[in-house]
Amino acid sequence: MAILRLPTPKDRDGPRRIPFAPFRTIGFLLVQFVVLALLLLGVLLVHTTQDLATLDAHTQYMSDLALASRDALQRWRSEGATAGAAALRQALEGIANDAYALDTRSNERLAHIQSLLDQSGGTHLREALTLLASLNLQEQARGRELLAAAGRDARYTLIGTAVALAAFVVFLVVTLVFFRLRILRPLERLQRAMMALEIGAFTRVVDGAADPGISPLLSYYNQMLGRLELLEKNRRQYLQDLQREVNNAAHTLIAQHAAMARSERLAAVGETAAALAHELRNPLAGLQVGCANLKREMTDPALAARLGLMEEELRRMSRLLDRPLRGARQSHELGQPVVMRETLEGLLKLLRYQVPDGVTLHLLPGPESICMLPLDQLRQAVLNLVLNAVQALAGQGGAIEVEIHQEAEQLRLIVADDGPGFPGTLLREGIRPFASNKEQGTGLGLAMVRRFVRNLGGEIQLRNLTPHGAQVSLLLPCPNPRAEGEEAAHGG
Repeated sequence: MAILRLPTPKDRDGPRRIPFAPFRTIGFLLVQFVVLALLLLGVLLVHTTQDLATLDAHTQYMSDLALASRDALQRWRSEGATAGAAALRQALEGIANDAYALDTRSNERLAHIQSLLDQSGGTHLREALTLLASLNLQEQARGRELLAAAGRDARYTLIGTAVALAAFVVFLVVTLVFFRLRILRPLERLQRAMMALEIGAFTRVVDGAADPGISPLLSYYNQMLGRLELLEKNRRQYLQDLQREVNNAAHTLIAQHAAMARSERLAAVGETAAALAHELRNPLAGLQVGCANLKREMTDPALAARLGLMEEELRRMSRLLDRPLRGARQSHELGQPVVMRETLEGLLKLLRYQVPDGVTLHLLPGPESICMLPLDQLRQAVLNLVLNAVQALAGQGGAIEVEIHQEAEQLRLIVADDGPGFPGTLLREGIRPFASNKEQGTGLGLAMVRRFVRNLGGEIQLRNLTPHGAQVSLLLPCPNPRAEGEEAAHGG
């Protein structure tokens, strides 16, 4: 499995910087707005201050004019018109030096009043006081206008301050909404995606509504998530492959252990079979001699034929019992020409005396086949199949049919019964030694038949019949004995 390597900044064109232009733009606009608001407030405050200073100077100017008129009147009443005119002229000279008149014609009028006082002394004092009173009234009107202008400036300053504050609040709210929608919300989605990553959920973050300032961060996270998802997929695949290999190894070990157990049981069965064969050979030999003696003394041909069959079966049993004693040095039984119908008829005739009354044996019509086969092993295989069918029909009765078919150089031998059929486990898992669903069964009958068929290069097939019953088909090679004899002669 290939190992993925996360790309480093050197693998790309270098680390990309997160663009802070939107943040700089927002900060610049905020600073510019604050500066403009402060400048506007400063201009309004300076203008209001100037108006207040002008009003203060004008108030002092009006106060000086009023004091000058009052002093002139008092001197006029107490000392005469000449003294009053002198006092007024002296006061007006002091006012003219630093006066702050709002009306541009006030200074001309003050000069005219002084010229009247200089020319005639106290003669024109009344006229001068009248002109001074008129000047005072005009300056008061101009002062009221200046006060109204100062009030308007103050209102404008207040309105400007309120507008600037409202605009600042609106700007701040817009900035907060922008920050919430374009920055905080994408970051919250990123947080939820990272929390989901802790439990193995690979959730990508949609950055369509995110600010360009954090879009690269979300894009890097999605790229990292894609690489992590690929790594996790490879890791899970690796674990699955490893688990599969472990399971296969475990199954292999179990199968080997089962094979060893079967080998040990087969070895024990072999030893037991060899011991039994050693113990049974002598009694079988005695029975064989007894059958031969009875056959010679028997006068009834039918009974003599029956004893002949028994004698032949005892010889076959003796030959079979000799094999476990030979062990590994045993050679395979050589094939010989076997007339199939004759052999099967003799075997079934012998078995009819062993089956229960409710079970019938039938050899169906078929061809007269002659095959090169090991006779004893063939008889033993057919005997196992028929006895298995008899056990399946025990207690209920039924029919067992044996049939042969010639197919080119192959012989098909069929043994069928109308019993309950094979169990599903046997059909699914196949034939296994020591595996039997019968209480007294050993599970070796079908295993011995399968070994016989495979040694010949044939095939065994099991199936259930409809509506009930079981069928075993043996497909055996059936070469022509004459052709084999000719080949042997040519070879000689």
